[in-house]
Amino acid sequence: MMKLDQAQKLKTYRILAIEDCDFKARLIQLGFHENSLITLKRKAPIFGNPLLFDLEDSQIALTKSEACVIQVEEFNG
Repeated sequence: MMKLDQAQKLKTYRILAIEDCDFKARLIQLGFHENSLITLKRKAPIFGNPLLFDLEDSQIALTKSEACVIQVEEFNG
């Protein structure tokens, strides 16, 4: 198990949980649900922040501080 901010580019992960935080409800509205698959597409060139993810049929950018509240595991499906 790891945090989403530690994801490697072009690898797919399964969302396990979202920690309690001020923006948990917003993450859920955006489609961050348990067992959803998410892929890191890009990291910004300077400081690697923000991160661009493919989630379902959407692309969503998160900062590292936002991504660190999402627990994931690597998906080898």
